[in-house]
Amino acid sequence: MTSRDEKGTNSSEKLDQHQASDISPAGSKDDDMGNPGVLQQSQAMALPLPSNTSNTISNQPPSAIPLSPETSSIVPLSRQQLKQKMKAKMTIDEIRRKMEKILKSGKYKMKVGRLIFWDFGGQYVYYTTHQTFMTYRALFLVVFDGSKGLHEQVSDVLCFPGQHMTPTPAVFLQHWVNCILTYCKAVYTGIPKILFVATHKDKVPKEDIEKRRTELYSGVEELFKDHEGRGHLIIDHKIFVNATDKTDPEINVLKKAITDLTFQHPCWGESMPNASVPLELEIANLVAKGKQVLLLREVEELNSISKVSVLSNKELRDFLQFHHSLGKLVYFDTPQLRGHVIISPLLLVEVMRSFVTDIAFWPKKGLIRNTFERMSGSGIIQRKDLYLIWEQKHFNKISPYKEFIFDMLIHLDILSEQRRYDVTTGSRLPVENFFVPCMLTQRNDTRFMTHECTPEKAISLAFVFKGTIIPPALPNRLISACLSMWTVKTYEGKQLLFSGFIGLSFDKAHDIVVCVEGNKIFLYIVHETSNGLIVPDIATGIKECMYTTLERISEFYKSTVKATSISQKLPFHIEYACSRLECHITEEAAQTTDEWICNKHKIVHTKDKWNIWNQDQEKEQCEEDCPGLTEDALIQVPSDIELQRFSSRFDETTIRELAIHLGMALQEWDDLKSNNPRCVQIVKYRILVKWREKCSGTFKNMWNALTKMELTIHMLCQVFKRILKCKCKESRILDLYKSACRNWALLLQTSSACLS
Repeated sequence: MTSRDEKGTNSSEKLDQHQASDISPAGSKDDDMGNPGVLQQSQAMALPLPSNTSNTISNQPPSAIPLSPETSSIVPLSRQQLKQKMKAKMTIDEIRRKMEKILKSGKYKMKVGRLIFWDFGGQYVYYTTHQTFMTYRALFLVVFDGSKGLHEQVSDVLCFPGQHMTPTPAVFLQHWVNCILTYCKAVYTGIPKILFVATHKDKVPKEDIEKRRTELYSGVEELFKDHEGRGHLIIDHKIFVNATDKTDPEINVLKKAITDLTFQHPCWGESMPNASVPLELEIANLVAKGKQVLLLREVEELNSISKVSVLSNKELRDFLQFHHSLGKLVYFDTPQLRGHVIISPLLLVEVMRSFVTDIAFWPKKGLIRNTFERMSGSGIIQRKDLYLIWEQKHFNKISPYKEFIFDMLIHLDILSEQRRYDVTTGSRLPVENFFVPCMLTQRNDTRFMTHECTPEKAISLAFVFKGTIIPPALPNRLISACLSMWTVKTYEGKQLLFSGFIGLSFDKAHDIVVCVEGNKIFLYIVHETSNGLIVPDIATGIKECMYTTLERISEFYKSTVKATSISQKLPFHIEYACSRLECHITEEAAQTTDEWICNKHKIVHTKDKWNIWNQDQEKEQCEEDCPGLTEDALIQVPSDIELQRFSSRFDETTIRELAIHLGMALQEWDDLKSNNPRCVQIVKYRILVKWREKCSGTFKNMWNALTKMELTIHMLCQVFKRILKCKCKESRILDLYKSACRNWALLLQTSSACLS
């Protein structure tokens, strides 16, 4: 990144000054302006002034000029001495005034381009956290042990949720490539680039090095030859290093490759307005002093200090969001989180490692050890447990902001609320437990899939992802979302909650199973007696919920502020299972054929087999003499699936007006929309859920609101049909009896429950 006035600066000028690399969130190719996360070599480095942009600055004493690596290496001064010398020569206010003078002249240029490196933890428990720091602005190095064969088993390593394959270097290479391309939004063709680097050359006999190099990279080429992301991969460099030897010539080859690819990145040399520089410097100065979190009002106060350029409120929000996308700070513009700005993103790393950590780093004993053991077995942690972890001395920087940090972890789905509802009123109960999916490593060891989820009782579809491995954060977040909608099923005394697997109770007759196998997320709907009794409305509604949730998750991980988006399909498609739950037909093919014969069993399937997942809502019309819902139906609290079906029948404007008629504030709608800018279906659904929880809403309230808006009340009939159909299919006699009761109740203006 350069200032807006630096377009004429060539790459060679920058190359000489970029060698000092720092540790900070991945992917920024821009000048760090103070390197969030670690203190600089000197105060001058924390407040980098351009060394050759004007005579005024060039004439300053050396302590006021940013030190290149070469200069700093020959100055025999300690860090503290450098700081003291700078302090004696020039105060912060003097630096600020001189910088403002240069900015005002329009001659400000940044020529220091720092490369910022992130080293991602390789243990399984860390995989869910990686997406937090990945950006299309990065150059990614995928490092692997070149002393081992690509298909050689890696011992003592967990694979991924739902994966039963043998863990090998090839499996992990595929994992990293798929993760990177899933989490990074496609803004530029072929970006981000992924450079493969083989290590452990020192463990290979010298005479075999070139042979091993050829074998390794031929294997990598074969592994990804048909991969959709092949254009992102840099394989032809064939880098093979001895990382224990600084004099290894290939270290310089690697440096040059990084430099060349950096300069080729479309984001390199990006113009930035000079108006934002003073605020960058103020924040960099605070980071250098060890500050990690600011209140938003404190950032606004820093912004107001400059006498040259004070950003407007909109410009300030743009500044925060853009620097968030660079990885220089962390800022979420949501109602719960927008009051704080993490100016040192390494704090987020400390937060993650405080509880998302490998067993090797657990305390040996005590309450915190007990918490980790419980969390590993059940995936559950309570707020008080996490607060206790943060009271430890080495995490005391987190504790002052614990409520904000906790809310942020929920926003990122590192934690998920385990919601519970009162079965009578439908109102939401206080949340006690939180799910940490990435800490749950136990596999499903129950008999549920073999004894209950059978071809006789279940139907199934699959969300099939590109590539061979689904990045773990996706199914983990889906499982978290399921926990917020339905209750975990208990089977033979065990909760059906495992790594890559969850069983849920929808109602007394229907259960839901979500599990990961290879590159597929399978959705099963299981009836207690027969799959012929599964209600189509229920199947359709659950499918819609899952699809919308996965769509939202995919977009969440690919969202990049101010990115120039290009047309891009979702990373998955739907396939419907055959009657034996083994063969599959794509949804696209199913929509264009009336009959399908599965490959393995040679069973003929008609379109009715998959139409159960796609109930035609337009055909669900009431009879002309339909009186609407009965009183016993109107007093009921709508379920999640009923609210989802209802919201899908109206456009955005109608649902917004309906929510206001139901007593919700316009600000509540706006807040939800700002949280989900790309998914209006989620906004429509969530505003109704929020209303139900806030007001203990019933169908009667919805009836009244629709009447006031002069909209048809029979929309409620169509939503409520799932209950009527369920009763009809399970027992025709019982349906006739209850129908008579409802008609009688309508005449007497009482409920069938009273007659019972």
